[in-house]
Amino acid sequence: MKDEDKTKIINAVTNLSTALKKYHPNTETCNYVEITLTELKKKDGKAFTGAFLYFLTKASMLRTSENVILNDTESKLWHKMSALKNLGNDFFFGMGL
Repeated sequence: MKDEDKTKIINAVTNLSTALKKYHPNTETCNYVEITLTELKKKDGKAFTGAFLYFLTKASMLRTSENVILNDTESKLWHKMSALKNLGNDFFFGMGL
């Protein structure tokens, strides 16, 4: 993954984390996004890509199970972040998939 792509993802997760802390501060979803953001900043390469793709799935399931209803701001940020999953295509490079 290119450094600029990693930066886009980190910025998107940061923006989402900020919004969740403002509108849903005491939810597991908010806590998970914040913890994952810290972890993503420490990772590089395929470890970063794998962690991000796992995060997208788990965060979505957690949000649904908690019944967190996103407002317009959060929803736009969530979708913007989720749209970056295609940047993780390098995760499967060379695996015959």
